[in-house]
Amino acid sequence: MLRRSSTLLLLLCSTFAAFGQDQYDKAMLMDYFQEQQYDKVIAYMEGTVKPVHVNGLAVLANAYLQNGQTADAERTYQRVLEKDSNNIAALQQLGNIARAQQQYVNAITHYSKLVALRPDNAIYYKQLANAAANITGLQDTAFALMKISYSLNRKDASVVTFLAEEYLDRKDYLHTDSVLQQYYQFDSTNTLVVAALVKSSYQQKKYREVVTYGEQLINANSVHSFAYLCLAVSHYSLDHYDSTIRVYDKMMELTQSEPETLKYYAALSYAKLKQYNKSNEMLEQCISSAKSRSLDAYYTALASNFEEMKQYRSAIAHYDTAYYLFKDPMRQYGIARIYDQYVQDPQKAKRYYQLFLKNAKPGSKNEKDIQTYVKERVKSL
Repeated sequence: MLRRSSTLLLLLCSTFAAFGQDQYDKAMLMDYFQEQQYDKVIAYMEGTVKPVHVNGLAVLANAYLQNGQTADAERTYQRVLEKDSNNIAALQQLGNIARAQQQYVNAITHYSKLVALRPDNAIYYKQLANAAANITGLQDTAFALMKISYSLNRKDASVVTFLAEEYLDRKDYLHTDSVLQQYYQFDSTNTLVVAALVKSSYQQKKYREVVTYGEQLINANSVHSFAYLCLAVSHYSLDHYDSTIRVYDKMMELTQSEPETLKYYAALSYAKLKQYNKSNEMLEQCISSAKSRSLDAYYTALASNFEEMKQYRSAIAHYDTAYYLFKDPMRQYGIARIYDQYVQDPQKAKRYYQLFLKNAKPGSKNEKDIQTYVKERVKSL
């Protein structure tokens, strides 16, 4: 930061030979900037120099900006542009100020000028794209601008991840993996890129690749909530139940929080490992914190656990609660199946089978097969 400020000051002091010059003590100002004594720069420039030319105004504007006096900096940079409409530093900082204040149209005005002045500068295209991405209707424009930035510099991770997200939204996995893998070959340690690879692999159901990249995030102690969820689900899908639980524990360790969906998959994993009490404890916690339709999955998982534990009344009660809350006929089928196969109460089994048939709206092949089976089963009860 100190080096950047002092370098900027040198540039400001030396690039305006074609204009009138304000006279000031460059060495003293350099020391102030290096020591981040911006208030002293401001006092000296306002009280002693009283700048009227581009060079002095630019120094004062920069000091205002570094000192957190954004309004003063903006006003002073505008004075710079009045004297030099192509001033790179002023256009850059005014664009940054506008973007920080979410004044994206104003930001685009300044960044567009920079692109026109320096059409081979990748950063200017990136800045313009980021501003355009925040304006409704300009998302495709932002995408096109970011692709230009990428063509000029393929080693900017923020550009790579922007493009990857856009390609993912379009389900264009070929281009998604292309930009990510090219960067990954250059730098495999950037966790934002690794997290994007996790997301892309997960959307393509490449669970083993999710595990490869996701474990890299785990080993780096890097927190990426969605990537961790993808990793946990992938481990679960691959029957890596201990690893699913480990991902949940790692998320707890790093964030001191208990993400609901991760806890759900950890609970399912404990059930697969026959640790039903631990699974039920975690599912009960999910239920108590859930505020969405996820409750249906939680109650159903609890019912399945109790069924495996041969605690059929508890299983029926949880299926019944799930149906009461969300009216999914598959929960009525679950109750009927327990009465039929385990409790051996054909009257109640038939009743719940009939309720299932009355309410069923099968969508998947599995649900249609169940409906067909139930129709035949009811005839024999």
